[in-house]
Amino acid sequence: MPQPVVETGRTVSAIFAAGAVACFSLLAAHLYGSAAAACVGALLLANSQLYELAHYMKEDAAFAFGIAAFFLALTRCWLRPSMTRFAVLGAAAALAVSAKYIGALVVPFAFVPAFQLREKACHRVLILSAALFAVLLVINFPIFASLDSFLGGLGREVDFVLHGHKGLTRSVPHDFYVGVFLGARNPVIWILLGLYYVRLFTFSRRIHPAEWMLTLFPILYVLILSFSPKTANHYFLPDTLIFCVLAAFGLFCFTLGGSARITFGAQAAGFLAAFGISVAHLIPYDFAFNVDSRQQLLAFVRQNVPPTATIAQDKSVNLPNRSDPRHASAPYFLEQTIVGHFFAADVGSIDELRARGIRYIAVAEKDYGWFFRRTHRPTKSILADYNRRKNFYERLFREGELLWECKAGLLPILQPHIRLYYLPSEPSSGKAQGGGLEQQDVARKRICGRDWPHSDSLVKIMEICCSKDVVGARRDELGRWSCWVFCTQSSRVS
Repeated sequence: MPQPVVETGRTVSAIFAAGAVACFSLLAAHLYGSAAAACVGALLLANSQLYELAHYMKEDAAFAFGIAAFFLALTRCWLRPSMTRFAVLGAAAALAVSAKYIGALVVPFAFVPAFQLREKACHRVLILSAALFAVLLVINFPIFASLDSFLGGLGREVDFVLHGHKGLTRSVPHDFYVGVFLGARNPVIWILLGLYYVRLFTFSRRIHPAEWMLTLFPILYVLILSFSPKTANHYFLPDTLIFCVLAAFGLFCFTLGGSARITFGAQAAGFLAAFGISVAHLIPYDFAFNVDSRQQLLAFVRQNVPPTATIAQDKSVNLPNRSDPRHASAPYFLEQTIVGHFFAADVGSIDELRARGIRYIAVAEKDYGWFFRRTHRPTKSILADYNRRKNFYERLFREGELLWECKAGLLPILQPHIRLYYLPSEPSSGKAQGGGLEQQDVARKRICGRDWPHSDSLVKIMEICCSKDVVGARRDELGRWSCWVFCTQSSRVS
């Protein structure tokens, strides 16, 4: 894609992110006053997930803006209803729906105030509906020029949501987004959010209807996400922002000891603690945008790989390929020949690569990791391809020589976990180079959360301790104790 287009897209994402912060701040001002608006704005500006996604040409920032604009319009309709405000509410709902299909979740919320405020209810419903469909038509007008393409894309998205991505599925419901929420690592926001929900259910009659809907939306949203086998951290962005907003509300929902000074001091301390932790998490993200692991790989390849060599790569490695239309406007190309589109495994088997003289293989954990995840399983339709690709990577990690590796950074798009292997002309009998992710390696790391030494005796013990027979109900107390001691203490052996 041309660089000017990418830069324009990133600018638009940043504008949408700023708009989301502004809308949530105005919402806070309507419900809790200017001090709450300032706290909400500061916490959102310091949010690392929003900061990261605002730098990408993706739909997440637009979706966040649509959700924020919708709840601001909803609140204003409840506080001072008018036909104009209901038209704006319909337009805001259309923005959310246009950004992501799941944005349709806000549409039922939009009609609640129209029916609750019984005076001129029919007129309000008509105005809201007309604005909703008019804005949907204007924003999505290109769809009607290529309706077949749209329906095909919609079908693929629905299939991903229901059956998983890349032919891999998982059990539902799952707790993936609990990990995303806890990964924010801001205990002060967790505490403030807990205080807010305690107050919500303790003084439920005092809560404004618009605020009730704001608090219930993230719970409903994450429940829907948990029933889809397709997962991604950035899907959680709307909940991340709303939880920050509600945490800021938690600062203003109690009065301590009847003293305004004590209450203000507690509010100031809580805000400064939450904001300080958020900024501390944000700073590394800002520095991380200066690091691009692909540029490091390019430099290594130029210096250490023969210019006549051929490199097979996974899609996420993304070395510039002259035959790939995605790289048509790339400012730099390698002298080496680059092959591969989705998986390096699709270029050929390990034996076929050897026969074709392809000695260098660049792989990315984002791609090959699909074949070693304990939470996912292949669907029947891709089982043969799944086993073929998994066997390719297992052999590569076992027989290849690790030349270069860059661990995953804070920004997976800019800093994916990449490895470059050299494939000898004859299979080696040694173990995986550089700690290759063989299946048993993944199992050991996932179960005990450690990097295990590649000693044969320790590996054998670990296989026994982590086997189903030992972990299951047949394991006796002595076996449980022995394995616990090994899992918690064996790192000292290395």
